[in-house]
Amino acid sequence: MKNKILSVLLCGLMIGTMLSVSACSSTKKGEQQADAEQVIADTQDETDIRTTDDQETTNAEDQKETEAQSEEGQNEANDVTDATETALPAYEYPGPELFYSVLYGYLIDELGKGYEPTDVSIPCPIIIAEDESNKDDILVWGDFWINNYNLNGDTLETVSGGSYPGVIHMKATSEGYEVAGMEVVSDGSGFTESAKKIFGDYYDEFMEQYSDSDKTNEIRYQIIANYVAANNLSIKAVKDFGWDPVELPEENIDSFYSILD
Repeated sequence: MKNKILSVLLCGLMIGTMLSVSACSSTKKGEQQADAEQVIADTQDETDIRTTDDQETTNAEDQKETEAQSEEGQNEANDVTDATETALPAYEYPGPELFYSVLYGYLIDELGKGYEPTDVSIPCPIIIAEDESNKDDILVWGDFWINNYNLNGDTLETVSGGSYPGVIHMKATSEGYEVAGMEVVSDGSGFTESAKKIFGDYYDEFMEQYSDSDKTNEIRYQIIANYVAANNLSIKAVKDFGWDPVELPEENIDSFYSILD
């Protein structure tokens, strides 16, 4: 009887132990599974954070690149605008006479070719006398200027230029007029002799005009003002090197240019 009771007790003890071990094992498995799930969750969170940070970095870099491209494009547009604003139309004689149109064009092409290019070259012929009695050799005596300017804001700044006193030979053609040649007064010690030879009876008148820089500039400013008006430009003044800007006069295209009878 005692042996049976002992056997029952031992059997019960073994079953309890097994149940306890089983419960403990289940608990550990549950804890391990929970820990694994937490690790996966934490890993996923870190991955999401890294992905978000990477995306934000990429977006920021893309934005900077877009802004840089936009700024570069704007700078190029500004360069084009500046170039457009400083570009000036070539000078063309604004009067109605073909004769003077040919003469002015000759001064630009012939006298202007010895200078470096600028924004615009504007001729300024100070005419002393004309003789058209011979249509094959029309004579125009004068002090012929060519001046080259760059535009700075609303002011033309003189860059280069010079005076070429002498006589221009022109002739009438079936198509209008053409310049046959030009005699220019010598420089230096030969000036007076060559001026007297070229100007002849007009020498004194030439010398009076040649020494009157105020009169020369008055004509030059008027020619510039008429050029500005003819091309609808916003230029307001002209400035020679070392001098203050001079405001341009009102245009007078209709009355300034005379017809060669």
